[in-house]
Amino acid sequence: MNRRDFLSLTTGSLALGLSGANTFASEATPSLHAPTRYIFITDNSTYYIAVFDTVTGKRVGHLNFNFRPKVIEMARDDSMLALGNPELSALYLFDLKTQETKVVKTPSPVYQIFFIPQSKLLAVALRDQVGIVNYVSGEMKIFPQKFDSNKRETVLYQYYTLLFSSFSQSFWVLDKTKPVIYHNYGEASMDTPWRTIDFSKRLNTSSGLDKGVASPEDYMIAFNTLDGSEGLIYFPEKDKLLHTGDMYTVGSTYRPMVSPYIDAYSKRVLFADVSGNMAYFNLERGDEKPTRYKVDFSPRLIRSGWLESTWIIGGDKGLRFHDFDNPDNHKTYRFPYEVVDMWVTGDSKTLYVTVDEGPPQVLRFDIRTREMLEPMPVRGVVMGGTLRMGSNNSICY
Repeated sequence: MNRRDFLSLTTGSLALGLSGANTFASEATPSLHAPTRYIFITDNSTYYIAVFDTVTGKRVGHLNFNFRPKVIEMARDDSMLALGNPELSALYLFDLKTQETKVVKTPSPVYQIFFIPQSKLLAVALRDQVGIVNYVSGEMKIFPQKFDSNKRETVLYQYYTLLFSSFSQSFWVLDKTKPVIYHNYGEASMDTPWRTIDFSKRLNTSSGLDKGVASPEDYMIAFNTLDGSEGLIYFPEKDKLLHTGDMYTVGSTYRPMVSPYIDAYSKRVLFADVSGNMAYFNLERGDEKPTRYKVDFSPRLIRSGWLESTWIIGGDKGLRFHDFDNPDNHKTYRFPYEVVDMWVTGDSKTLYVTVDEGPPQVLRFDIRTREMLEPMPVRGVVMGGTLRMGSNNSICY
């Protein structure tokens, strides 16, 4: 039987409706809060989220919210799971301990979610606005400014990307229509005008900006041009901008860049495009220009692990581990499918990977030895999608 035609759905799953903003609770069930042990796997073919014990390999939960969770994030210091979908104007909040769900109605669909450490708050990016939600009370505060385009053709599209600095609570809005960033702070700044950072005279393209990540404080943000021509690192305090240089020649064929990656210590940044061109900055040694090299497959995701010593590059038909400062010291795995998502455990020792073909399983690797471990079968999952755990070594997820 073809995997995509196979549906394994249990009758004891938690079903949650979309009607209203009430709090739904299942009958007495065990807690699903085990940050270093339980892994949550979305299913690209069904509405279900499967929860597995990484020690025993057994499924301990099978959640269904009656929609496909395109956006899913977990708190690192609490028992909260947040979910959204670009077709629903609602934020779903699921308590892993009590298995209660709270639905917060939003002005438009949720596209991005960021938990704010040491608080009960999360930042959200809606279709054309950003804001902050208290996930205990359900109170929502939305900035009045809209980041939209007069060229909007469909209600499903988002014309900006939000980067969020979790500790400083900085909102960095990348405009997809022009090379501009808008900056503001947290809930105390709801009525404060946004600062505009215009890069139009500092770039060799008029393209908008897309895909990026912010360091936890306001030290730097790394992002790409929408046309995929180059990657950029911006240091707000110094108003300093570093360029990767051309990643590929912009032409009739679109070769986008993948989201850049900042290591956990905010000392190293890695960029890639889907053609396999890589650009690496070691800010600890003061790199103004990147080290350039190439991998022989098409990258999709970048991670790091084993006490921030190893880059992990996952892509189409390939997965590579290599030293931070020596791309030649690498180990590459080949397979006939594409990496969908990757997760590095909080101790930075183990990598979990979902792929788009083959039997329903999560691939596992020991990052220290770069050896492949026994894959973990995931019954009840047709095709694994997003991976999440309550602990992570990374600021980029």
